[in-house]
Amino acid sequence: MTNRKWRQNGPILSTENQRGYFDIPYGTASDAQKLDIWLPDGDGPFPVIVSIHGGGFVACDKRQKDMIEPMLEGRNRGYAIISINYRLTDEVIFPEPVRDVKMAIRFIKKNAAKFHLDPQRIATWGGSAGGYLALMTAVFAKETLFDTEHDPNKDIPTDVSAVVSWYPVCDFSRLDHDLQVNYILQENSLYEPVDISDEYEDVFPISKRNEFPFHTKESVLEKLVGGPIDELGQQVKRLNPMSYINKEIPKILLQHGGGDDITPMQQSIDFALKVNQLFGREQAKVEIFPNAIHSSVIFETKTNIGRVLDFIDIELKKTL
Repeated sequence: MTNRKWRQNGPILSTENQRGYFDIPYGTASDAQKLDIWLPDGDGPFPVIVSIHGGGFVACDKRQKDMIEPMLEGRNRGYAIISINYRLTDEVIFPEPVRDVKMAIRFIKKNAAKFHLDPQRIATWGGSAGGYLALMTAVFAKETLFDTEHDPNKDIPTDVSAVVSWYPVCDFSRLDHDLQVNYILQENSLYEPVDISDEYEDVFPISKRNEFPFHTKESVLEKLVGGPIDELGQQVKRLNPMSYINKEIPKILLQHGGGDDITPMQQSIDFALKVNQLFGREQAKVEIFPNAIHSSVIFETKTNIGRVLDFIDIELKKTL
């Protein structure tokens, strides 16, 4: 039985000779509360793609090559790419990382003119932990739980025009149930994902695909919650993007791997079904990549990045 795998973290990109503004503080509580603004050619004001890095809420950076490069392709279409850091679980627990993202969006809108940005055309995009945080930007606009008490821009609305979420957690309470369902399907040869790359490594802590529970004890998500997921029911419910679905959310594109044995594909499917049931139409589109594992290189093909940017183009043009 093979171990669970994900993509290993890449190097940090240099900002030398890059057009933009870098390491701009959006908060004062931590040195982590900084963002980079990567500008395209031209004078602006530029529509914005906010890039939110993954890393299980415990690691990684706004300039992580594998996590920012797909978004930077948006500069070729005239987008400013804003990559943000947020406090990790060595400093805080939930809801502080979500509050950081909300504060960053307020900062971006408040200072849009200064940085040649269009505050009315903002999309968010992230994978894994970043996919979760991007999804939260779709639902948290009116949720005061995610407001920072002393945010000087607290009066600025935080609605966004589109969200792209790669392999997010949507309901923490169902993670292990969904993983076990998928394991049974694979063991009975109903499907067997095949996704091989030199860029993949074993997850930490090392875990075999048939070991359960995976997320409840000593996991990176336990660090975010502040305790075992299976023992903190009310706190876990507050984490779930599923808990905040409302009629004012923007269009959402979810992409997930059928071979993901860290965050199972049912998470995105169930979220999209609930959203679309509320709207009575496809407000959340979900695309399943049958062979893709968690953070697979399959998501970053030229074809898929083009498809994602096409989605953002369409949604942001609606605000003109």
